[in-house]
Amino acid sequence: MVPAASKAPTKGMKNTVMSVSRFAVVCWAAITAYTIRLHAVTVYGRVIHEFDPWFNFRATQYLVTHGWRKFFTWYDHESWYPLGRPVGTTIFPGMQFTAAGIYNLLNLLGFQVSLNDVCVFIPAGFSILATLFTALIAREAAQPKHKHTAFTVTAAIMAVIPAHIMRSVAGGFDNESVAVTAIVCVFFFWIRSLRTENSWPFSVAAAIAYGYMVAAWGGYTFVLNMVGVHAAVLFLSGNFTWNLYAAYSVFYVVGYVLRASQIQAHCFTEAGDCSDRLL
Repeated sequence: MVPAASKAPTKGMKNTVMSVSRFAVVCWAAITAYTIRLHAVTVYGRVIHEFDPWFNFRATQYLVTHGWRKFFTWYDHESWYPLGRPVGTTIFPGMQFTAAGIYNLLNLLGFQVSLNDVCVFIPAGFSILATLFTALIAREAAQPKHKHTAFTVTAAIMAVIPAHIMRSVAGGFDNESVAVTAIVCVFFFWIRSLRTENSWPFSVAAAIAYGYMVAAWGGYTFVLNMVGVHAAVLFLSGNFTWNLYAAYSVFYVVGYVLRASQIQAHCFTEAGDCSDRLL
């Protein structure tokens, strides 16, 4: 029979090895999520590829050069030939503002980078955030004793899953490259807001992430619907709590205000009535 005193060091050593292994896998996942998406850059250089990313890059250039006021009233005669395109009212500018913000911040801090390089590497960089937020979702959903393992395994899978890679390769400066990160960020903070009876303030973070999603991609409707469906399923399955009521109320109100303000900003630039688009 093994003495209890000798079991304690063995268990402690096992826990240490597991913790170090998990940390190593998560680090590998974060690094791989970035490097695996650099294949096109390694082979062809730091270039924007595909048609939509090129337009998005041109729009970002215009934003950086002329400022946001002219950006929202910009009529691009080189798009949608021969009609042209009113860019300010037909674009989801969240990605452009993100790239412009990162570009200005890096140069302000003394890093001399080109706008082209920022736009090329944004999809690969945001894939790290998407990987970590997806892992956090798995951690929230797992049983208490499996939370760390769920986080680690999910990070490893999300880093290399083809469905995500195809929309986040370096040089593919398209809306989904930042929108996927916004989606999983919304879902994580929404789930986190339901953890305990006093967790509802996290729904504010979920709503802010949703507002960013609205600015970045037209698929924001699916995010809003999924949160609503989840809340409805919890209610109908007998899992209603006042924390759920508070979390969903805050998420919906703050999210609606952010969405409505963006729509109204578009309407202001085109001097039209957009009341039907607020519903």
